Amino acid sequence: VKSKFVVDATGHDSEICRIVEKKVGGIEVKGEKSMWAEKGEKEIIENTKEVYPGLIVCGMAANAFYGSPRMGAIFGGMLLSGKKAAEIIIKGGDYGKNDSRDK
Repeated sequence: VKSKFVVDATGHDSEICRIVEKKVGGIEVKGEKSMWAEKGEKEIIENTKEVYPGLIVCGMAANAFYGSPRMGAIFGGMLLSGKKAAEIIIKGGDYGKNDSRDK
């Protein structure tokens, strides 16, 4: 199977990112922090990005990847995260483009 992009939207476990972390290296899944709904909701959109060439992380997988808080049963941010992931794909990716979190 070939693909230009893979989206990790596997939730709290961030499974696809963990596979890349284990088998390929070059990334680190930090894991989620305790619940803080307001901060988690804000950071989920900031955390949605291409974290490895061709691998876009969104939703709770994005917060788990960057070590941001859980957010409980709040879905507005997750919908916006999915929208942002789609926009990244349409633009052809954003890996390494002026993002201090990726360094």
